[in-house]
Amino acid sequence: MVKREGVIVPDVYAQLVREKIAGKTKVAQFAKVLGDLQGKPGETLTMPKWAYIGDATDWAINTPMTSTQMTQTTTTATIKAIAAPAVKVADYDNEVELGNAIDEASGQQAVAIARKQDTDAIAECLKSPLKKALATKNTVTQTEMIEILGLYGDDRDSADFDAIVIHSSFAPSFYTMDMFVSREKTMTTDGNGIAVNGVIGYFLDIPVVLSDRLYDSTNTEGFILVLKKGALGLIPKEAPFAEASRDASLRQTTIYCSQFYAMALIDDEAVVFAKKVIS
Repeated sequence: MVKREGVIVPDVYAQLVREKIAGKTKVAQFAKVLGDLQGKPGETLTMPKWAYIGDATDWAINTPMTSTQMTQTTTTATIKAIAAPAVKVADYDNEVELGNAIDEASGQQAVAIARKQDTDAIAECLKSPLKKALATKNTVTQTEMIEILGLYGDDRDSADFDAIVIHSSFAPSFYTMDMFVSREKTMTTDGNGIAVNGVIGYFLDIPVVLSDRLYDSTNTEGFILVLKKGALGLIPKEAPFAEASRDASLRQTTIYCSQFYAMALIDDEAVVFAKKVIS
């Protein structure tokens, strides 16, 4: 139960928020959890970025195999403290009025936290050196999408990708692509165009996800992110943390929901972003 004898149980409420966040992040959901956070908000920490060991070579039987030392560089991330707007829930609203005020509060705070996580994840993705300038604002052609994937060279097995995340303004472009909508193409999935958990279909077997958080307000245009697995690193201090402040005189509870975490781009060659205006 979220409430016990008129009192909101923070741990139970926090779990409710955690459950509702699932599926609401569009980019941050792909961040790889690297461990537990140690430190205070505003401090910086390092995240590992492993260097590639190199391609395999011919090996002569009965001779020692070559070996190399694993090496890594690091990237820094700032510990962030975020908070959803606090919500006041009156006993009367929750118990007498139609609807469940606590359920609605947890849902809205989950959306608020998810959107902030996505904003931070997107900002990290835009640090990637891999970028593609599109010919037309808010439009992408099938040829341009192939060129975007071409920035990965020959290292573009569909199983290595998390998703192609697009602003909704690009959806009409995808609906006209043979490689996205044609049932006769082996690389498409029957039913493309129908959004399920944000996924509207597959391009070359890579999920295409809608997110209107991918928007450049300066140049008033949406953009595209292509993410390979392991592109983002996430070190959480905790899952969303809930606290309740009770005002008995009003029979009203104010619910606070916050979270600490650090997030960073940990693979510079795992993200490509595309839009018309590339600064």
